[in-house]
Amino acid sequence: MSDQDRQSTEDESTGDGSRKPRLLMLTHRLPYPPDRGDRIRSYNLLKQLSQHFELAVASVSEDPIWLQHHQLLASIAKRVALYPVSNLTIRINAVKGLLTGRAITPSCFFRQGLCDQILRWQEEDPFDAVLTFCTGMIEYVRRLRNHRPKPFTGRHVLDLVDVDSAKWQAYAGNSWFPMSMLYRTEARRLRRIERGEYEPFDALTVVSEAEAEAYRRTVGPSDRVHAVGNGVDLQYFHPLPEAESPTLCFVGVLNYRPNAEGITWFAREVMPLLHERRPDIRLLVVGRHPTSSIEELGRHPAIEIVGSVPDVRAYIREAGVVIAPLKLARGVQNKVLEAMACKRVAMCSPAAAEGLDADPEQEMVVADKAEEWVERIIQLLDDVQLNRKIAEAARRRVERAYSWESRLEPMIRLLNGQSPLRITTDTEAA
Repeated sequence: MSDQDRQSTEDESTGDGSRKPRLLMLTHRLPYPPDRGDRIRSYNLLKQLSQHFELAVASVSEDPIWLQHHQLLASIAKRVALYPVSNLTIRINAVKGLLTGRAITPSCFFRQGLCDQILRWQEEDPFDAVLTFCTGMIEYVRRLRNHRPKPFTGRHVLDLVDVDSAKWQAYAGNSWFPMSMLYRTEARRLRRIERGEYEPFDALTVVSEAEAEAYRRTVGPSDRVHAVGNGVDLQYFHPLPEAESPTLCFVGVLNYRPNAEGITWFAREVMPLLHERRPDIRLLVVGRHPTSSIEELGRHPAIEIVGSVPDVRAYIREAGVVIAPLKLARGVQNKVLEAMACKRVAMCSPAAAEGLDADPEQEMVVADKAEEWVERIIQLLDDVQLNRKIAEAARRRVERAYSWESRLEPMIRLLNGQSPLRITTDTEAA
């Protein structure tokens, strides 16, 4: 499915009859279904932005594009263009980008057909603003600005989400040559994009204040970087009944390196120690695309590799503790927010907890070494009152601070050329 767009017969307008600003949102992955971190953020961005802008969405997709997905997006946006991109195309474009001195990430996701569709939209009704979701879509903005006869001259916001260059630099530090050299090269080239040297932006957003500080530390000082945090769907992820069995649950895309490394470490280092002391404890590993190495973890008698499921709540319901043992984690972990919203104790590594506005003793639990994970998990499963106290506090926290409407308000202001209102946390207020 490609080059598909929906044209309404009347201009969308605000309540006073004036025209809504025209906004193009570029995403490197289909923003539906909201079943992984980037899709959760992009989908909820779409829903919030559609209330304030006349929206056009352009996206590439490595996954199959189903008619119902296109129809749903078309019910939110006035124009929709979705282009498939195969793994082979991504690899070819990656090599081309590497050999021509460009960053691999935006090279992978550029499709000329999608670009042509975007340029036609610009000629028909010029955009007032562009929101680029991650560095993978930056080339389309570059082409828009250079397009004749109607170049894009509006406001550009780059939603970096996480500092990609820092992630690639971390990969380099954990890899052997020649991959370490490749990762460092990509980190260096992405920093040029993140500084605005490749394509200028009016504002850059990241998912947390911790990521904003990481940007200033690793990319450079800037007054254009702003934290626009993630939220959680408080109606969908509603409080669940208390679990009746000593079960742990991990949720995440299982071919994503930080998730795979984190759960592999937990399965190999923590589960054997837990199993010695509490043979009744079991671990559910839930998520799409489990690799063969992840499947191997299921050989442990207490570990079940569940894989992809239509509704993660059914497995969160079984868990007394939801774990996020990530060694490398950028930004805000949606899996943690969702567990907290379901009134479950979220137990995190320091990296996974970093971007969250939550008390690490009262509203969540943080552990580092394997022995610490073992002790705290057993404590939480044995002490029902303590478990309930933390879980209830976690739900109250997300109700107070993590609605999507409040979290994304700064993005709407930035796209309108206004200064974002900074969200003050309970901890800061105290």
